[in-house]
Amino acid sequence: MPRASYAAASNFPAKNIQFIIPYAPGGGFDVYVRFVAPVMEKYLPKKVNIVPINIASGAGNRGVAQLYRARPDGYTIGILNVPGMFILQQQQGAAAYDLNKFTWIGAMGEGERYFVSVGAKSPIKTFADLKALSAQRPVKLSVTGPEGTAYVATLIGAQLLGIRKQLITGYKGSADYVVAAVRGDSDAVIAAIPTTMRYVRGGTVRPIASFESRSSVPGIPDATSLGQPDLDKISVERLIAAPPGVPADVQAVLSTALAKALADPIVVKWAKENDLIMKPKTPQEAAATLAEQRAFFDKWKSVLGAS
Repeated sequence: MPRASYAAASNFPAKNIQFIIPYAPGGGFDVYVRFVAPVMEKYLPKKVNIVPINIASGAGNRGVAQLYRARPDGYTIGILNVPGMFILQQQQGAAAYDLNKFTWIGAMGEGERYFVSVGAKSPIKTFADLKALSAQRPVKLSVTGPEGTAYVATLIGAQLLGIRKQLITGYKGSADYVVAAVRGDSDAVIAAIPTTMRYVRGGTVRPIASFESRSSVPGIPDATSLGQPDLDKISVERLIAAPPGVPADVQAVLSTALAKALADPIVVKWAKENDLIMKPKTPQEAAATLAEQRAFFDKWKSVLGAS
């Protein structure tokens, strides 16, 4: 390693670290970072602060581009939405960054899978009921706009499950489109499991199918029993990255601190309370996750483009 690079790594971190969140405050990515970052500080070799910075513009593009252009010294890291970034690139064409060139730090947990759910008062009681309805008419599915990962999950999930669909769009976030199913604006909703479980505990939503290979809710069909293993590949991944070219020693410091934070009892308790799986990933595993998600997304480009 060049002497200057070694000196920087051996002294790292010597100042606060910026943590870019490419979305507005209050969303899922923001919540993850603001909870985990203070715990991550404990496991850095020197006492500095990790400062979350929201850069909410361009559906995430501006923040990711700023991360990409930052100095490769480890003092700027960020959280990336995969496959959200693929969706943006497909919709907007050439991007100001190359996802394959980021320095990967890890990931904030396992990817979130999805449930198919209905309102608690819905006459649809089982997944078989939903399929029967689909044979009669298109099933109304509430969802965000095409820039959202739930939109992609809904399109691909409905296709794999053989559900004729009518998308009810225009909802701003996960709370809005799940509540739409509760109100009866839609017949069903395909939403991430942690989001869905908040409403399940409140008694307003009932899951009827899981995209997991083995359902975490007993008694409902899953990807395995439905004969559609690709359902388990539909997920929201929260990958943590630094700019291209960060020295390996600095990358290791950040990756180790993140992994230890995710295993910290404070984060483990929080994850359990929120139905999250905060299993750490190495930089190599994060890069592999990106490649796997890219391959899966590319496989469905024609369906997504036709929507």
